[in-house]
Amino acid sequence: MIIKVEDNVAEQIAGRNIYNITTNGVENDCRPLVPAQRRTLHSLISDIEGYGEFSAREIWLKLHALLGVCSINEITVSQYSTAEKFLINEIEVAAEKATCNMLIHLILIEIDNRIDIKEKMNYYGTRQFGTSNLKQLNKIQLQNILNYIEELSNLQNLNNQSLFKQTKSLFKTNTRPTLAILLTGFILGAIVTHL
Repeated sequence: MIIKVEDNVAEQIAGRNIYNITTNGVENDCRPLVPAQRRTLHSLISDIEGYGEFSAREIWLKLHALLGVCSINEITVSQYSTAEKFLINEIEVAAEKATCNMLIHLILIEIDNRIDIKEKMNYYGTRQFGTSNLKQLNKIQLQNILNYIEELSNLQNLNNQSLFKQTKSLFKTNTRPTLAILLTGFILGAIVTHL
């Protein structure tokens, strides 16, 4: 579109008004990605692959399906921001999943061969979150369960230590009365078993 402006009208417009003409960027920039953009996408995919959930090939296939292309050579500059956002979101999801797996591993170590704590953990998970299946819980819920298990373990350790310390203290301070009580208990136990 060509607009013809006479000289004096142009001076009046320039003298009185300021017009800002901006564009929102090129809506459909069909140029191929520049090398820096390609490196960024490769780096993001490498980061996702580092979490071990998907291979680079699987991630590229998901990205290509999202953008409707067959290879990185077909990705245009206008599609770059969509691709970058998608990959950053995938990194966040992979990091969250890796953290959840690590928390599940820590929980399983804590409850290994401890049936009483496992039962209490299952009850707590069902009551608080509606399930005792650890794979269905998110990061914060798993952290809550791990804290609960650690509190139970600490209470059990304190109870066991305090009983041991109390017994040890009793023998150190009151040796004769303690031995007399134990001896009386053994004698009464022997008499009762022979009756």
